[in-house]
Amino acid sequence: MEDCIAELKEGKAPGYDVLTAEHILHAHPILNVLLSLLFNMMYMYGVVPDTFGVGIAIPLVKNMDGNRTSSDV
Repeated sequence: MEDCIAELKEGKAPGYDVLTAEHILHAHPILNVLLSLLFNMMYMYGVVPDTFGVGIAIPLVKNMDGNRTSSDV
């Protein structure tokens, strides 16, 4: 868990829950233990909270000269 947390990149946009990587990176070390327990229990019981599948998709315009309402490349 520590290795995964250490690889998080700072300065990214927050998720649906308004948490950023900085919240996890600079949290108390007990968070590593608690997250490990959480994921182990999710694995053991085969249950994942519905909100784990919620995300925010922000479309990025790649061609400013083209039709911005079209999803064609």
